[in-house]
Amino acid sequence: MINNFLNLLIKLIINFIFIFIDIYISTLIFFREKLFYTPNIKKSKYAKKTLFIDNQSHFYFEFGNAKATEEDTILMIGGIPTNPMESMSWLAAELINLNTNFKVLIFNIPFYENHFDIELSDTLASTNGKNLFTNKIIDNKKINVDHKYSHKNQGIKINDFLKALNITKCHFVGHDRGAVILEYFAINFPSKVLSYSRGSQVWNYIEPEWELLAPDICVGPPHKIMTVYEQLRLLLFSVIHFKKPLELLSDSFELKASRAKKGTDLYDRYTHLKYKSQLSYKKYSEKFKHSLIQGGVYSEVKNRANLRERLFPIMQFQGEDEFKYNNSGTLISDQPYFGIYNLFRNEIKDVYPGCIGQEFKKYQSQYVTEKLNYKEIQLKPNARFSKFCLIPDSAHFNVVENPKSCANAIADFIKEIN
Repeated sequence: MINNFLNLLIKLIINFIFIFIDIYISTLIFFREKLFYTPNIKKSKYAKKTLFIDNQSHFYFEFGNAKATEEDTILMIGGIPTNPMESMSWLAAELINLNTNFKVLIFNIPFYENHFDIELSDTLASTNGKNLFTNKIIDNKKINVDHKYSHKNQGIKINDFLKALNITKCHFVGHDRGAVILEYFAINFPSKVLSYSRGSQVWNYIEPEWELLAPDICVGPPHKIMTVYEQLRLLLFSVIHFKKPLELLSDSFELKASRAKKGTDLYDRYTHLKYKSQLSYKKYSEKFKHSLIQGGVYSEVKNRANLRERLFPIMQFQGEDEFKYNNSGTLISDQPYFGIYNLFRNEIKDVYPGCIGQEFKKYQSQYVTEKLNYKEIQLKPNARFSKFCLIPDSAHFNVVENPKSCANAIADFIKEIN
């Protein structure tokens, strides 16, 4: 009874505080992006379109050559907590700059548009939450879920999008949650995948005890904490603005972007990550919860075993600053590709063996090859990946922090395949 009262009190206090924080952030966004100013990406040549499927409308952006062949068509899905369509727009523009033959389609996470409601079924949640303050498990077994928000169902829904667009095959790019959704699609419809590029997403290795380290050290996103709206708000605000208990943005990106001049893409991308990220996911929060409590990181890791049997090429692009220490000694982000908490140990050579964070004295440069605007890590002999790329000046949000380098890595990968 006392714990319930304390949880309710904490919830009320957090919501009250964020009323004023939201007003402050909304004001900043207004002056940075809306007052006599149009962000560059909104001036670029793209079209917002709608697909009508089963009497339901789904939004998407189209960039580039409308008459592109399927070999030059790329379908992309971004992730939470930023707007998943806007977050991929800079990457799409950079891809078109590299190859004007490309057509890039950016879809929202299926059913996350405002006009879709939550319709509860008789099925109960399969994944519990975690209390950020007490470290105790939150039992979700009595929560009814809406099946359409499961990532598995969202992935299968992508096939409906392709059929409506008369696309029989194309290239796919997923970031964060978008990568998980596209994996479910690719497993079920492998013949439609020319290539699959995935960013900022765990692969096929994780230890259960690593979850106990969160939020001080996050190895993979702390989904159990993130299923509670107030906790997600507090954690996201803290890591973006106070860089505690970890930092989410690359420190080199933030240093350059905080000094960017108005009218530049860098200025706009900083507004997106630093400020709009604090508000954009509010409209997704309950749907996001329904996605997370119908799966979870361990079921996703297990599911990736199915990708070993599929023959399409896979490329991982990861922020180079993952698990780098910032100036105050705080770890950056949650997707280590090396050392003790290596999430990709079955795929690539370890470039910081035995390390928690990046210790440059132990850096194994012989495994890293410099490319144009990005780096490539040497694969292990039995790797499932075809390529593993590091994106400089970026961490988790590499598609926003450094879309040009992401585009170079993806375009090179597609060129090799085509």
